[in-house]
Amino acid sequence: ANVDHRRVFAYLRKRGIAPQVIRGFVEAGLLYEDAQHHNCVFVGRDQSGAPVFANQRGTYDWNGSSFKGDVPGSNKDIAFRLYCSKKHDAVLVFEAPIDLMSFCTLHRQMRSNAVALCGLYRGPLDNYLRENPHLKQIVLCLDADGPGQEAAEKFLDEYTQEGYAVSIQIPAQGKDWNEYLLRRSSEERRRKNGER
Repeated sequence: ANVDHRRVFAYLRKRGIAPQVIRGFVEAGLLYEDAQHHNCVFVGRDQSGAPVFANQRGTYDWNGSSFKGDVPGSNKDIAFRLYCSKKHDAVLVFEAPIDLMSFCTLHRQMRSNAVALCGLYRGPLDNYLRENPHLKQIVLCLDADGPGQEAAEKFLDEYTQEGYAVSIQIPAQGKDWNEYLLRRSSEERRRKNGER
């Protein structure tokens, strides 16, 4: 880990993530900045709290895309997730950690019961459901693009057959939850500036 998280903080702020959400993830040991390349490192922890998965995201965008990928040796069946509260019987499922953080920014009260698959592999969700048998509902918050919605329909059928109440929630605008967050923030800024 780097001595501070300045570049990760600046990058995620640019992506519209609220400062308190970023701080919360850092304090929970779910996010840090790596010293060598200053990437965002999203940490997946098992039930005991041990780090078993890491997904990196570059903080520099080149032509709209940046480096991203799982750290070799990561346990893909854990992926990236928030702890599971027994008070809630639902889990929200995202493709990427930044989408999960975007949803947390949009819904500040959300602090638990969420999984980012870091792709479209269902292993992390299966594992989360196995570890938390009180969960009865699955809310699929996958990307609004073709692959995301194909996976959502497939998961809806599969998990419904397994006895879960499954629903699909897509962002009102954009391809994913981060794009929606950025568009919404931009519209709010324009409204404020127009009122002055």
